[in-house]
Amino acid sequence: MLKVYNNKMEPLYNEDKKIVHRDGLWHKVVTGILFNPQNDCLYFQTIYPKESYGFDRPDYIDFSIGGHVEGDETVEQALYREAKEEFGIDVNDYDFLGIRICNCNPTPNYKIKEFQFFYGLKTKQKLKEMNFKNSGNEVKSVLEINIDDFLSILMKEKNTITANEMLLDKQTRAGTYSENVLVSAEQIIPDYFRDKSILEKILTIKSMMQL
Repeated sequence: MLKVYNNKMEPLYNEDKKIVHRDGLWHKVVTGILFNPQNDCLYFQTIYPKESYGFDRPDYIDFSIGGHVEGDETVEQALYREAKEEFGIDVNDYDFLGIRICNCNPTPNYKIKEFQFFYGLKTKQKLKEMNFKNSGNEVKSVLEINIDDFLSILMKEKNTITANEMLLDKQTRAGTYSENVLVSAEQIIPDYFRDKSILEKILTIKSMMQL
């Protein structure tokens, strides 16, 4: 169940997630962008196909951690839960990056009206040092991308960049690590190129890396 809001973010009632997206009702989600200031990298995920989408979603690369804020859960509680479920980690070092408003209709039967709460999450681990044995089975792979390379593709200066990737077995969560995997602009969620707030959040993380 999700908490439904009006367009002023005033709480109304709880509703089933499928109905929320079917009818295009306002709700909250949380997004955590994991970053490592020691190697200037951001971490992204791809996911296994989900029946809940109800449409053929391309295998986009998305930010590290994210999901719906459930029922009467706080945004911070959702961040802790999603970090544990998707990366198998405990969140203890994060900064609020702001709220993004998303209002789009991928299909007539799946509508997105979200207040997206963004956080920057700091880690000292490189991808090849990460262990996903305690994570759930939703995430298919994790990518480690230099922040300047990601900015260059986000600002359309480059169409392709390289990344390190950890491919995760769905059942065992064992990881297979590869370097210099090609990433193209077509793998990034299209809306991220149009929305300046995404660029602003990445630039904020870049400034945090330099502290």
